[in-house]
Amino acid sequence: EIEPWVAPDPEMIGESRRAFLNRATGTLLSASLGGFAAALIAFLWKSADGGFGSKINAGKLEDVIGQIRANKGFLYLPEARSWVTEYPKEAISKADAIYRGQGPVFAGMSEGIVALYQKCPHLGCRVPECKTSQWFECPCHGSQYNRVGEKKGGPAPRGMDRFGVSVNNGMVVIDTGTVFGGPPIGVNTTGQEAEGPHCVGGTGGH
Repeated sequence: EIEPWVAPDPEMIGESRRAFLNRATGTLLSASLGGFAAALIAFLWKSADGGFGSKINAGKLEDVIGQIRANKGFLYLPEARSWVTEYPKEAISKADAIYRGQGPVFAGMSEGIVALYQKCPHLGCRVPECKTSQWFECPCHGSQYNRVGEKKGGPAPRGMDRFGVSVNNGMVVIDTGTVFGGPPIGVNTTGQEAEGPHCVGGTGGH
């Protein structure tokens, strides 16, 4: 026997709709929190495992400097997402006035090296070296930096950002957990000008 159709109670419909919306909201919130937690765990796991965001062992200081010179002034370390170059000891007194407030950065300079973040501070493109000019020259918008990451030309708002460097028992450690902002426009502690043709259009200048 077919039961006759009975119109549902309007209050029950409202209650069911509210229950559905509450369940849907709870599900979406749980999914969002779950995704955030997974991303956070992945980041922390990567840092603890020695990836970018942690302290990177770059090797012996003498070997690092040897590799810089063998690569004509530039050493790229992908695990640290950074360029490592020599900082001239004769310029350390000028660096003192600019970088002393960034203790870990200045410590690396005092040891003769600087670790520069690969990202251009303009819009985040990866900045390559230019072997002919001996500068860093961004192919995206033409920003230029000397060999220690001080701005020489283009639209970037400052010099290249950098990481702290420590040398313990002759071993170089780059701390990629903290990014130090690059120096202001106009800073040129080494006095280095372009040493040959540019790889990116322009002739430098602020």
